[in-house]
Amino acid sequence: MNVLRHAGRALRREFLAGDLLTVFAALVLGVAVMTAVGTLVNRVTLALTSSAAEMLGGDLGLGARQDVPETFAEEAQQRGLKTTRMVSFPSVLFHGEASQMANIKAVSAGYPLRGQLLVSRSAGGPAENAGTPPPGEAYADPRLMQALGLKVGDALEFGAGNLTVSRVLQAEPDTSGELMQLSPPLLVNRADVDSAGLLGPGSRASYRMMFAGDTGAIADFREWLKPQAKGFRVVGIEDAQRGVRGAFDLAGRFLSLAALLAVLLAGVATALAANRFALRRIDQVAVLRCLGARQRDILTAMALQLILLAIPACLVGIGLGMAAQAGLVQALGGLIPNRLPLPQATPALTGAGIGLVLLLGFGLPPLLRLRRVPPMRVLNRSFAAMPPSSLLVYAAALLATVALTVQATGDVKLAAWVLGGLAALALLAAGIGALLLWAVRGVQARLRGRWKLGLAALTRRRGLAVMQLVGLSLSLCALLLLSVIGPGLLAQWRDRLPADTPNYFLMNIQPEQRQAVLDTLKGLGVGDASVEPFSTGRLLALNNRPPQRAEREDNSNEDDDANRPVNFSWRHDFPAANTLVSGQFWDAGSTAPEASIEEGWAERYGMKLGDTVTLQMGEQERTFTITSIRKADWDSFRVNFFLLLNEGAVGDAPYNLITAFHLPRAQAPALAGLTREYPNISLLDIDGILQRVREVVDRVTQAVQLVMGFSLLAGVLVLLAALQATAGERRYDSAVLRTLGATRSQLRGAVLVEFGALGLLASGLAVGAAALLGTVVAKQVFELQLTPPWGPLLLGGALGIALSMLAGWWGTRRILRTPPALALREA
Repeated sequence: MNVLRHAGRALRREFLAGDLLTVFAALVLGVAVMTAVGTLVNRVTLALTSSAAEMLGGDLGLGARQDVPETFAEEAQQRGLKTTRMVSFPSVLFHGEASQMANIKAVSAGYPLRGQLLVSRSAGGPAENAGTPPPGEAYADPRLMQALGLKVGDALEFGAGNLTVSRVLQAEPDTSGELMQLSPPLLVNRADVDSAGLLGPGSRASYRMMFAGDTGAIADFREWLKPQAKGFRVVGIEDAQRGVRGAFDLAGRFLSLAALLAVLLAGVATALAANRFALRRIDQVAVLRCLGARQRDILTAMALQLILLAIPACLVGIGLGMAAQAGLVQALGGLIPNRLPLPQATPALTGAGIGLVLLLGFGLPPLLRLRRVPPMRVLNRSFAAMPPSSLLVYAAALLATVALTVQATGDVKLAAWVLGGLAALALLAAGIGALLLWAVRGVQARLRGRWKLGLAALTRRRGLAVMQLVGLSLSLCALLLLSVIGPGLLAQWRDRLPADTPNYFLMNIQPEQRQAVLDTLKGLGVGDASVEPFSTGRLLALNNRPPQRAEREDNSNEDDDANRPVNFSWRHDFPAANTLVSGQFWDAGSTAPEASIEEGWAERYGMKLGDTVTLQMGEQERTFTITSIRKADWDSFRVNFFLLLNEGAVGDAPYNLITAFHLPRAQAPALAGLTREYPNISLLDIDGILQRVREVVDRVTQAVQLVMGFSLLAGVLVLLAALQATAGERRYDSAVLRTLGATRSQLRGAVLVEFGALGLLASGLAVGAAALLGTVVAKQVFELQLTPPWGPLLLGGALGIALSMLAGWWGTRRILRTPPALALREA
């Protein structure tokens, strides 16, 4: 027996028969989705890593709230590294009667060490590469120039002197890629800041010294810095592009969910189709055994069929996946770097590995049963049970698939929740199915007609019926997760930024200006205008000890927690856009020295209820007891504080006021009159930021929908494979019943009862599992509060029942048209 020739001929003859075609399609989908998602993640990771130095402005840096000593620069220069200095701080700038809060960044010679500083000679002019601004000149952001009415060549008040705006700032290497920057930047020469006297004691400035050089020299210098740089924060390339990384991480979770479900469904479809493929080869194996063929040769030939099938399936899947990842790049657009490197071979190899694992792991166990087919099967139709080794292969295949999927997507937490939920569903479906089939056998004798025939078909093939139920439940649950829960999560993410999200902030409002500002805002149509106190003090102690963070990053040597500035506010009522986590918020009339802290701040310092916070507020020192812990919704863009105090216990602490409000873009010019009348007030426009965040959500939605398309196709494959799992047995049973006098309508009704019962039970389990799993995944992985959309879920369950019955009716049509004698011979 020529094994290879026999396998090739059999594959050509049987490819379009149904089972192998389903296996082929499942392999293509599994390989394609893993190649697409894995390649996209790989390319973006490479791009972020390779461009991180450009985004940081150097290879390594030291940051602190005091100037970095020159000794570090001297050591770096001795090691052949380039250095530059920078300092940034907020300041109000004036031009004529206009004022605007800006982020001043002063740089020294050599800036930037990495990346490009792009400027233009006029607003909207072509960008050109530049270096450190000459003394007496400044590069201004277009938003700053618009707010102050500046043109290139105008003079700008800066400290005790003036600076000339000589260029329009287009892009800085160490801030581009961030999704949010409240104050527009102004780039100046470090010498101008020193001469203007803006960095006196108490100034809220952040200092940084940057280094650049060969990779080895930077690594050695970093090791030297660790024990030397106490009190400074070591800044590496891992700190760059946090905005892009954060946005892509969230997009990656949605993509991973769709990819994970697609691979699992492809595995289930492969297992069901391969099992049917093996069952239909039982008689063929028995005949070959009678003709003297060895078991080893028979199994080798059938395994070769699957392997020969896998080679083109993997190639097609890789090609389809590469095309899909190109579509993902287009869908994500500006969310990812503009210049992506060429993909590595690892994602494609991982995709092919997924295909081989799906094939061998889920397709091999049914073939192992064929080793025990006796030659007497030709006469008595005997067949061996599934050996324990097959169950071990299934388990190993599942673990390998999960490992490769997690390696490709990089999301262990998501995989654990989804896999755990689907595994629980499979066990529940198997247990309930076996229990119900046992119960049906007791009442089956009391039934009549199509009900008796339909339920008898289920109880007669209990093993296959349970397998069908598990497959249907998993596929329907996955389809509901993709078609109902997935869009619900995306809509929930999108709803974080409703149309009335505040898009403007007014800061530095003096208490005596409160009513005038509120009246102006109400006149502009801001119905819910309100102002809140904003104060800056010093964090002196926590529980009467110097403040110390509970956890520090490995690359952080900061020691500036003690006596550090802290922003806080006070009020009588509980703030909007906050959720009470623990404790009790103070009563409106309370005068007790109570404090409420945000959950993240509590974790940062290891604080809990009953602890104390000591602050320096102006000239006084006050201690407050923590009585509540809140969770703030920072995505609401409303005014939120880490630290809130009881208004009745604050006293005469110095403060100004702040407000956030929504105003249509067309009415924005009216705010200019308010800032001209009150030059001390700073206006922050974040409308562009909100548009950018909404763009991120929309683009992620498009990308996820593309990947979900693969997953939905995989779910449909599982559904078809599960419904076809007993096609041969039903054909044989129908032929026997027709020979005994059963009518076509009776057989059709029996099939509808059989598939209706399967569909009803599978849909019920799938709807409940999708609702529970979707809610848990939303909270634990995506940090969203999702209420199960019962209407769409129940509608999806009803469609699942209808689809199950439709598939049964459609399959019966061909069987009923086949003469009983021919059906018996084919069966």
